[in-house]
Amino acid sequence: MSSTLKPQRPFIALREFTAGRHKVFAGSMGVLLDNDHSRGRILDLPNRPEVTVKRNLVRVLGKRDSAFLYGIGVPQRRLHLLNNEKLLQAICGMQINDVVRIRFQGYASVGVVNAIWELSDKSRLSDLTKLLIEVELLDGECSNNTSKPLKINAGEILAVSSNVQYHLYYRDTRPGLDERDIHSALDDVLIDIPPVRECDGLEKMVGLRRGIQGHHNSCYLDTTLFSLFTFSSVLDHILQSPEVCDAKVQRILRQDIVNPLRRNGFVHAERVMKLRKLLRCETFVTEEKDPEEFLNALLHEVLAVEPLLKIRCNDKTQESNIYQIIVERDGTLKVPSVQTLMERSFRFYDDLKFEKTPSCLILQMPRFGKKFKMFPFIIPSLELDITNMLYTRSKVCCICLGVAEYECTQCLADPLTTDGHIRQFCQQCERQVHSQKQLNDHSPLRLDTQTDGSLPLQKLQLLAVLCIKTSHFISFVKYGPSKHSWVFFDSMAGKTGNEIGTNVPLVRSCPQLGDYLSMSEEQFQRVDFSKMDSLCRRFFSDSYMCIYQYPEHGAQNG
Repeated sequence: MSSTLKPQRPFIALREFTAGRHKVFAGSMGVLLDNDHSRGRILDLPNRPEVTVKRNLVRVLGKRDSAFLYGIGVPQRRLHLLNNEKLLQAICGMQINDVVRIRFQGYASVGVVNAIWELSDKSRLSDLTKLLIEVELLDGECSNNTSKPLKINAGEILAVSSNVQYHLYYRDTRPGLDERDIHSALDDVLIDIPPVRECDGLEKMVGLRRGIQGHHNSCYLDTTLFSLFTFSSVLDHILQSPEVCDAKVQRILRQDIVNPLRRNGFVHAERVMKLRKLLRCETFVTEEKDPEEFLNALLHEVLAVEPLLKIRCNDKTQESNIYQIIVERDGTLKVPSVQTLMERSFRFYDDLKFEKTPSCLILQMPRFGKKFKMFPFIIPSLELDITNMLYTRSKVCCICLGVAEYECTQCLADPLTTDGHIRQFCQQCERQVHSQKQLNDHSPLRLDTQTDGSLPLQKLQLLAVLCIKTSHFISFVKYGPSKHSWVFFDSMAGKTGNEIGTNVPLVRSCPQLGDYLSMSEEQFQRVDFSKMDSLCRRFFSDSYMCIYQYPEHGAQNG
């Protein structure tokens, strides 16, 4: 008889089709009855008829995924789960004590897997079984004060996380851990937490034990990660890119550090240590390092993502993640801005241009080592205009903002015209400027003016400033577009012991920075630094690295 059981291959109909007088609906389940896969039995139709199978309209399944899908009674919901390959794979790998998010009484609830039930086919026309899941809801998830376990099908599961078993194990021995911790841990694994909004910044982030907890020379890494990820999404692409070389490091960075930081406002040093141990050099665990060493190791050597910067020099394109500002010593330049230093640095290299506008620009200040500073104070420009530093962009006249045709390096050094910026002119403005007797000995150079005639200004916004003093890194981060939205972060502001987890990180509001940064360079030159508060003085005198972002890529919301 054709009903005699042989090894059968389960399948699901991807689209509706007609087989003789039988209509097979999309999502219907069946088993193949011959080696040619041309005949099959439809298990969802009355009497379970044998039909001719259209191979291009069905998908052959494995034993476990077919059992979970068959346990779902509604064909359309089977297809919905089948199309969510990541979730179906997680369900198939589910184990006892895994934490799951399920659909219960119209709401999303969280529970623990107690058992997986297997139901066989009583008709004996198929060896295909159904798998159902027994779930115990966490405290606070049950209605009517009932805690009776639920028996659900795979279609009710919204998310699975085996990573949270650790929390369940310690739930009874750690009084501070409740179902909210389970929700939090599940979200850290399964959901991309957005950056902290400006309106939530102070409430969520400010205080003791806020930010990233430091341990054993980790301040270089703590301040870098806090500055880049807490309030900005400018580097979020590296958290999700499928093209990274080390998915484990990417997962730890996303799930153990960035998501908890944004969700809870705090990351324990143990989580950071997991990342430090995977940076392919033991010294990242034990010794003092600089932020650029960490970034190059993480972005270039470990994750191997596309470099942040592409810089053109002498008709060759060079790639890097950080730009080191190098300028000639100038005794007349007392308190330069980053804008001034960048433009002078690009002139120092003669033929240096950005290949394209960077979404994230990380700049090292002109200093050598941790002690020697070329300038005692530097003003981190709130906006960094790089329009004239772009190779593929037109040049702007510094007077009328039209398309520039000439550039004069002598004007840059001339006290009559300089404001510290590169001087570029359209033809008419160049004639007017150099018609003055004091300037008629200048020799402006004609620029390559290949352009489409349009020239939007390309400006980057200041995101953070990393500072160093006595071998310890701290940072100042802008947490929103408002003038006074600044915080100070120190991953080791206090200490309660010598073991890991005993340093006390601190985040403080620092609104007074906005008043200084809104001054013009002329006004700032008259500031008495001896009367400046200690945090602001550190900001302007100890700057080691400035991080800028392009508004469209890392925009901060209110």
